Amino acid sequence: MPRIVAVKLPDNVYRELEEKAKREGFPLVSDYLRYLVMRELGLLKGEGIEALVERIVSEKLGEITADGKIEVVPPDLEKLAARLERRIQDMINPWTAKIDSLSSKLAEAIERLEALEERVKNIEEALESQRRREVALARYQPQQAVEKRGEHYQRGRRRSAIERLREQGVVFEHDVQWLRDRDAFFERLRREGALILDIGGERVAVDRGFWENFREKIEQLPTANDDEIKLLLTDTQYALFQKLKEAGLIYFDASKRAWRFVEEPQAG
Repeated sequence: MPRIVAVKLPDNVYRELEEKAKREGFPLVSDYLRYLVMRELGLLKGEGIEALVERIVSEKLGEITADGKIEVVPPDLEKLAARLERRIQDMINPWTAKIDSLSSKLAEAIERLEALEERVKNIEEALESQRRREVALARYQPQQAVEKRGEHYQRGRRRSAIERLREQGVVFEHDVQWLRDRDAFFERLRREGALILDIGGERVAVDRGFWENFREKIEQLPTANDDEIKLLLTDTQYALFQKLKEAGLIYFDASKRAWRFVEEPQAG
């Protein structure tokens, strides 16, 4: 059964012993002391040294010479570097996977953020367009009738043609084709103060107050877009506007961004 011997040495003696052990190729001072004891007792090649020799050889720390000395074998730096690289790679791989996962999630988040930003931009543009349209409507909204239809007349009394014209604002000839004597109809309206215009070969009866308000609105229209104009005018005003435009009696001045009348339509 092996025995353990403990020896206390001064620091300077231990350091000198440690340096000699390194020079002789022993990694541990204890191995070097055991070697010295075995050598002095002549037991270097006996059973007690086999374990020491086997460890030195198996770990390739050195080689045992014929005279019992240990020669240090220089380490294989390439193999050592390869082992170190593998160990480092094993430590880095888990973190690399996590970094790749984070990068993928970050790219996805950026893509969603850009899509959201584009949607917000489109909404803002739509709201701004709606706001401008509401402002235009508020500015150019035609005046509403102060009184309801029929309140101008006594109950039970049939309204005259000029009264109906004042209420409607405009009467197109194609709307009264059912009349047997349209010439008399338009002549009566002219005598009672209506403006009878010849627009594209068709007679159009217009209430003078309606016409003045209509001209003012047309000259204030800031756009040539037909959809926007339709929103800014009443149905009757828009119908008259279309008739005048088709006849070439009004045009849009792009330099001043305003509608202009070529000439006053001639009364029929």
